[in-house]
Amino acid sequence: MTRSFAREFLAPSAGALLAAAMAASPATGASSHDPRHDPRGVWLRPEGGVQFSFYDCENGKLCAKVVAAQSAEDRSAIGAVILRGARQTGPNEWSGRLFNVDDGKTYDGFITVESATRLTLKGCLWGMLCSDETWTRVSAPPAAHAMVDDLR
Repeated sequence: MTRSFAREFLAPSAGALLAAAMAASPATGASSHDPRHDPRGVWLRPEGGVQFSFYDCENGKLCAKVVAAQSAEDRSAIGAVILRGARQTGPNEWSGRLFNVDDGKTYDGFITVESATRLTLKGCLWGMLCSDETWTRVSAPPAAHAMVDDLR
């Protein structure tokens, strides 16, 4: 993840104003559960072939960790929790803290489930410098007891 996650994913983008507006807008209540827009499960980051599992943690909040990687360089991140304590802020949307394995820093993270097979993850620094990526679903959520958050 060294070569791509820090430099490409969390690099500043032109969407900074949109991210600032999102961060400033009031959170809406969680909507009823729609399995087509459930982030829980395994998602593939196209750049680098890293897979992330999104799962319930911390009293019903959302977390994510690295579960697979194609390159030997990226495999060292397997098991790293990259998202902690994300709460649902609107229909198909969550926000929480996004950990960058490469630089050890934590950023504001926003997750939007676009469809049953597409998820957009956005990382922001100071609520303004943002970058986002669209990931594709690899598998549906595992059984509730299968994923536990190893709070390292």
